[in-house]
Amino acid sequence: MLNLIKCGTGNIGSIKNALNAIGVKPNIVENQSEINHNFKKIILPGVGSFDSFIKSLKKKRLFDEIKKLILLENYKILGICVGMQSFFRSSEEGTEEGLNIVKGDLIKFDIKKEFKVPHMGWNNLKILNSKNLLDDLPKINFYFAHSYYATNVEENNVLSVADHGITFPACINYKNIYGVQFHPEKSFFQGQKILKNFVDLC
Repeated sequence: MLNLIKCGTGNIGSIKNALNAIGVKPNIVENQSEINHNFKKIILPGVGSFDSFIKSLKKKRLFDEIKKLILLENYKILGICVGMQSFFRSSEEGTEEGLNIVKGDLIKFDIKKEFKVPHMGWNNLKILNSKNLLDDLPKINFYFAHSYYATNVEENNVLSVADHGITFPACINYKNIYGVQFHPEKSFFQGQKILKNFVDLC
């Protein structure tokens, strides 16, 4: 039903298990040739640094291919954590340019504040607009693990925000592009509901 990108920057086993729990058997993609074009949806998860993630996509010839499928062939994509961050232009974490398909950049949480960096653990969402992705959630707390957050994102592209010393976008949507800064695969039933909504409604 969808293509699950494996970029070599993290274990996708937990995402695969969460998808299996909602009855979805994903097509695991490790390089350009493994994309199943019968499935018009992509999940792009990521952990680790921004630069290593982007370089991994390029090495596997997925960077340009994903961009083409999204922009020219209207594939729908859900980016998770660094996967979402890759949609933006740049990150203070590195020097690589992102996919640059959603307006915004990434900056580091201010370590001078009393809030710990990285932002790691459970946090609540403030939902601004569901756009189907956030419909009928059983709970609004999700598991985060990140040191950088999106800024300069256009207001109408932000579905929800969270607070960690500053309010930052937690979920975004721009046309056929969806992103979540948290990890739905580590967020119990509410995380599974996010994945199910993407599969069924988006």
